[in-house]
Amino acid sequence: MAGNIRKAKIVCWKYIRDKPPTPSMEIKIYGVGEVSESVFRVDTGYPGQLLISTDLYNKLNLHLSELPEEDFGIYNTASGLVEVKRSEALIEIPQLSLRLKAIIKTPRYFIFKRNLIGRELINKLKMLLNGPEKEDCIIE
Repeated sequence: MAGNIRKAKIVCWKYIRDKPPTPSMEIKIYGVGEVSESVFRVDTGYPGQLLISTDLYNKLNLHLSELPEEDFGIYNTASGLVEVKRSEALIEIPQLSLRLKAIIKTPRYFIFKRNLIGRELINKLKMLLNGPEKEDCIIE
């Protein structure tokens, strides 16, 4: 039985130069009156869409588009329970010219310094983590 032949566009970029190198993705966030493009680490251990640094959350004025406090969340992490604020924003993945609404979170009671893309957003993409070549690829 023969399979279907499909033509696909594949877009790839290099991992972040961490030790060890880390899969990543550039994401542009349209906040309230502000726009910022940042590199996000791919984190399959994070169940949400985007978890961003406290500085970026503040820079984008996302406190102005926060969901009600009863919609904030609590995560059980290796460091203990972490309460997060939630905000809605439009995001763009420039490599794909893809725009969509996302729920963006940041910890409520302490300073967070990383930007993470989690499973809820990763699972909407056809993504290849090419470890030997140290590159991420998206299949359109």
